[in-house]
Amino acid sequence: MLDLHVHLRGTMLPRKIEELADRNGLAVPTDTLQARGYGWRDFTSFLETYDRVTSVIVTARDLEEVTYDYLRFSASIGATYVEVMLSPPDLMRTGVPFEDQLSAISAARDQAFELHGIDCRMIATAVRHLGPDAALNAARIAVARRNEILVGFGLTGDERRFAVGEFREAFRIARSEGLLATAHAGEHLGAETVVEAIEKLGLSRVGHGVRAAESEAVLRQLADNRIPLEVCLSSNLALGLYHSLADHPIRKLREAGCLITLGTDDPPFFETDVAGEYSKAMEALRETGSAITYDAIGAAFCDDATKARLRSMHSPNTSG
Repeated sequence: MLDLHVHLRGTMLPRKIEELADRNGLAVPTDTLQARGYGWRDFTSFLETYDRVTSVIVTARDLEEVTYDYLRFSASIGATYVEVMLSPPDLMRTGVPFEDQLSAISAARDQAFELHGIDCRMIATAVRHLGPDAALNAARIAVARRNEILVGFGLTGDERRFAVGEFREAFRIARSEGLLATAHAGEHLGAETVVEAIEKLGLSRVGHGVRAAESEAVLRQLADNRIPLEVCLSSNLALGLYHSLADHPIRKLREAGCLITLGTDDPPFFETDVAGEYSKAMEALRETGSAITYDAIGAAFCDDATKARLRSMHSPNTSG
């Protein structure tokens, strides 16, 4: 199993949030952590809750522990590879240089790989609702300080804010230095935003992208150009994009020839994990997880040697 869409700071369980809050002298309301999925009501309140909860990550040590915890847990349920998303300025605001963030994630990856056999890469992200200037800053930081674990650049956050074309320059900078591109599109807005993001930002993958199912023309474009979608089923259902798994368009996307990969998005917020996402996808698609895994390996932003190793680990006859 591969998890290609997960926000690193959004992976913490309540006990880790409490531990880091205590360590860093911060307060997170007990009723927040006791609330199911941390108690948000809609996408706007989700973003607010996310920012409040994840603010407990303050130091490079915190980041390394959070990364290792998620990799160790993912390995324990069968995952072999994860691509985590992190916005460089988030911890720079607390005094952690981006090179130290990369070192922390790399150290966690090395330990998890040695002890649990799971691999990891990172996608640096800009946050859309913070605007194009902030995105430019994130891109410049990423390309100036990258190391081998940093393989991509992405756009996250509220896709209802700012025209996607305003982020063109940030993505040009990132792609010019060899970072592969992904961006949230076609989640809260319609199918046309998927095409717009692909064309204006030069995407290699699309984050979410499920509303492409609303347009036969967009489906054909995705299938013809073999542009993978990072589908997060539990997130889509929890946020009310679809009422049930039966209503979700993942099967329509697959039948149209789209490449489907899976992600957990922010697992505790949506009460899921990578095994849960695979289980839902296998139910909806009526197929084993091996086809999803093989598509995900091809779509991963890692090097060819890593892809070859991952393929050797996944027999076509296994479930994930």
